[in-house]
Amino acid sequence: MPNRRTGRPHGVQQIREHNGTRSPSPAGTTREQGGGDGRVPRDGRPISAPGYSEEDVIGFDALWESMTKCRRGVMWKGSVASFVLNGAESVSKLADELADGTYEPRKTSTFQVTSPKVRTITSTPFRDRVYQRSLNDNVLYPVVARSLVYDNAACQTGKGTDFARNRLKCHMQRHYRRHGTAGWVLHVDVMGYYANLPHAVGESVFDAAPEWARRRAVAVMRGQYAGDVGYNPGSQMVQIVGIAALSGVDHHVKEVLRVKGYVRYMDDLVLIHESREYLEECLCSIEVELAKLGLAVHPAKTRFTRATDKTQFLGFDFRLADSGKVVMTLRPESVKRMRRRISRLMALEARGLRPPGTAREAYGGWRAHAAKGDSRLLLERCDRWFERLGDTR
Repeated sequence: MPNRRTGRPHGVQQIREHNGTRSPSPAGTTREQGGGDGRVPRDGRPISAPGYSEEDVIGFDALWESMTKCRRGVMWKGSVASFVLNGAESVSKLADELADGTYEPRKTSTFQVTSPKVRTITSTPFRDRVYQRSLNDNVLYPVVARSLVYDNAACQTGKGTDFARNRLKCHMQRHYRRHGTAGWVLHVDVMGYYANLPHAVGESVFDAAPEWARRRAVAVMRGQYAGDVGYNPGSQMVQIVGIAALSGVDHHVKEVLRVKGYVRYMDDLVLIHESREYLEECLCSIEVELAKLGLAVHPAKTRFTRATDKTQFLGFDFRLADSGKVVMTLRPESVKRMRRRISRLMALEARGLRPPGTAREAYGGWRAHAAKGDSRLLLERCDRWFERLGDTR
């Protein structure tokens, strides 16, 4: 529906005013096409990063601040408590080793998680995590984030799963204002994203950083997280690689394919358009771009759905109602996993193997997540189920 004052569709005027200009922006320089600060490379070269020094990363103050961030929520671990208790000495020793070149990363450990899918996770010693977070927060992330599109939603300041879901809802609402309920959604899943990401592609993410920072980042990636082909997730540095390695694909979708309704969360890409035929062309083009990176789409998880049918994204089903409302409902398997987990915790509580209230706290966390969707009746049923379960123990 056009704006009465400007004659343009709603949303265009607000975006341009946000960018400080009322004239059309060049391709790739609007807030949604460019990076978080509106700047992207225009000549194909990476943006330089002047003003950073190694003291910003390996100095005592920088490492101390990093330690205070890393300890949040994990002070119950003995290794973390020991490091923090002797914080001044531990940080000073780490800073000296990083400065004189005697620093050696310690051995990582791996473990498997089974929900929502089986994955191998790398666990990093706390001492190494302090150094890596300082490197990430003070140099790598600020440099890498400059060229990311606005709709790249994962693991960034002010962004995350809630941001990604809200962006998808926003794009679907905008689609409705222009085209009604007629339209299609393309959900692209990258096959084995971390496991298949070539090391050369992952390391190229840091090309825009100062040379000394790039050397340090590459040393960490090769020394602690590299598999035979790809990477094992579990660290902040691997997350940065994950959000940036597909940045070229993001810009291709926004600036070459000109798809306005687009959001990406790591290896999940969602495109909205009125024409299925055009989305099929987009999928072919995306496959070409992924092939350049040594990656491929997952044929079983990549699908087309009508805008009025359910589209799976980050644990919820999204669909466009006839009224224009975007209905977001919790996926059924989430309820099944919750009930299995809560039942196990209840049993462990009854045997004295978990503190009283553990199951209720876990249910409260799941309920807060589920309440983000349009699932009032489902939540009422789950509440009754939980109370009955507690009464039988």
